[in-house]
Amino acid sequence: MPTLIGVRRLPRILLVEPDGLVRGTVASVCRDLQLAHVIQAGSCDLATKLLVDDSLQAGIVSLSDCGSGLDLLTRLREGSFVCSADMPVAMTASGIDATMAARLKELRIRRLLLKPFKIRDLIATVEALLAAATVPG
Repeated sequence: MPTLIGVRRLPRILLVEPDGLVRGTVASVCRDLQLAHVIQAGSCDLATKLLVDDSLQAGIVSLSDCGSGLDLLTRLREGSFVCSADMPVAMTASGIDATMAARLKELRIRRLLLKPFKIRDLIATVEALLAAATVPG
């Protein structure tokens, strides 16, 4: 029988992504590399219900859900949820314009992953988010 002694608890990140294949791939990579435990949400409505979890350390949010990803990030930064308003967040998008880039900068995103992104870019993003989550202040 396997024992849990010495098993480290993985950090928890929220992934908000409407594409189930992308969600599954991100969760699988993070689990297999023991980077993080990914809490998956297929919509911003579901993510809103999950943001009552104060153990979340970071988030990756898609902009492809008709602007609700941007709204979710705005509400997070306003302190509308139990988790920290300063939680490190990366966004994913198929493309953005200069106006959107400026808005995302105002909302203090850590990274922007343009779809389709490479697995190594995803890993680097998760590592950067988790590093930012452990830095005080």
